[in-house]
Amino acid sequence: MKKLLIIYPHWIPSNLVGVQRARLIGNFLPKYGWQPIVVAVNPKYYEEPLVPELKKTVNNDVKVYWCDARKASSGHLIGDIALRGYKHLINKSIEVIIREKPDFIWSPLPSFYTALICRKVHDRTGIPYGLDYMDPWVHDFPGARFPNKAWMAKRVAQILEPIAVKKASLLTGVTELSYSPVIDRNPHLKGIVSGYMPLGFDPNDYNHTPDNKRLLWSDDGEVLPIIYAGAFLPQSHFYIDLLFSVVADMRHDGVLDTRIRFYFVGTGKGNLKTIADYAAKYQIEDIVSENTERISYLEVLNNLSNAFGVLAIGNREPHYTASKIFQTVLSGKRVFPIFHRDSTVIEILKEANADDFLVKYDKSISDEKFKYIIREAFTRFILPDQIWNPDFDSLSKYSADSSAAKLVKLIEQALCQTNG
Repeated sequence: MKKLLIIYPHWIPSNLVGVQRARLIGNFLPKYGWQPIVVAVNPKYYEEPLVPELKKTVNNDVKVYWCDARKASSGHLIGDIALRGYKHLINKSIEVIIREKPDFIWSPLPSFYTALICRKVHDRTGIPYGLDYMDPWVHDFPGARFPNKAWMAKRVAQILEPIAVKKASLLTGVTELSYSPVIDRNPHLKGIVSGYMPLGFDPNDYNHTPDNKRLLWSDDGEVLPIIYAGAFLPQSHFYIDLLFSVVADMRHDGVLDTRIRFYFVGTGKGNLKTIADYAAKYQIEDIVSENTERISYLEVLNNLSNAFGVLAIGNREPHYTASKIFQTVLSGKRVFPIFHRDSTVIEILKEANADDFLVKYDKSISDEKFKYIIREAFTRFILPDQIWNPDFDSLSKYSADSSAAKLVKLIEQALCQTNG
C-alpha cells in the first residue's frame, strides 16, 4: 500500500473546518490503496477548545504523529499554529518520512504557512508535494489600506505564495476557482497536475451521537427554529442585511409566522458587524439568537437534524463553494440557500432536488429587486406544509469517498509526471 503524508497543524480533537477536509479524505484513502499518515501539532498547543467526541469520526486506519510548538504569545503576535509549530512540523515530517517512507505529501490550506512547510520538507527529502486550496491565499482582504493589518496580510501572501508553490507537483482545491488563479499568477505551473474535490461528506457522521444532545432552542414545540451554523464571512454581510430587512418587513406586514426563530452559531468574532448588530438594526433581535462560539461538529449535525429549516448563506464571490452545503442538505430539513449564480453550489442543489428556495445573486440586479427575490423565496420557505424531498443518492459523487478517489487519481498522475 502506498503512503500519503498529510501535513496539517490541527487534527482531531480540533473542531476547525480545515480538520474536516483532512479527516474526511483521510478516512477513505485506504479504500483506494493509500495509507494516510498525519503530522500535526500536539493538541495541548491549540488555542481553540478541544472536542474529544470527534475521535468517533476518525477511522482506525489513520496514523497520527504529533509534534511540539511554541505557545501562543499573550499579544497574539504569532498566533497561527503553523508558524508556532513551523520548525517542529518540518522536523517531525522529516522524521516520519525516514520512518514511514511516504510516496507523496499533501496539505490542505489554510493555514497557508503549511505550504511553506511542505516546500521545505520537499527540498530536504525530495518527496513530491501537493497543496489543497480550501480558500484563496492571495485575494482582496476587506478593508485593506496601507499600512494596516489587512494590507500587510495581502502583501505577505503575494510574497510567500510563489515561494511555497514553486516546486509543487499538484494543486487541488474545493473548486477549480480555488487554485486556478494560483497557476495564472505563477506561469511556470502551467501544465501542473490539478483538479478539485468538494469537501464532501461522510454519511456515517450522522450515526455518531454527540455527548451533548442539547438543542439551541427549547424543544417545546412552540417555535420553528431556523439554523445557521458556521463563520459569518465578510462577503455574506450583504445577504444577511437584505434577509433581515425582508424578515422585518414581513413581520411588519403581519405575514411572518410568529413561531419563527433564528439561531446562529459559530459565527466568530470578526472586526465587522455581527449578526446581533443586524438584528438590532431591523429591530428583530427578539427572534434572532447569535452564539459566536463554535459548538461540536456532532452537535451541529444534531441541531440541523432537529430544526425546522436551515440557512445556507454564501458570499458574493463565484469561487465560494460552502462546504457546509452537504451537511445542511443531509440534515433532511428544508434549506434556504443564497449564493452567487456561478457558484458550484447551484449545480449541487439542483442535482439533489434541493433548490426549491434557492436565491441566486447576480450583481446586475438592483438591491431592491434582489430583496424582492429573497422575500418571495423566503415566504415559500417558511410555509409549514411545503414539500421538501431532496434526492440524497445524487450527492454520492460529492461524498468524501468520491473526493478521496479523485485525489488518489490526481496524486498518481502527479507521480507519473514527476517520475517520467
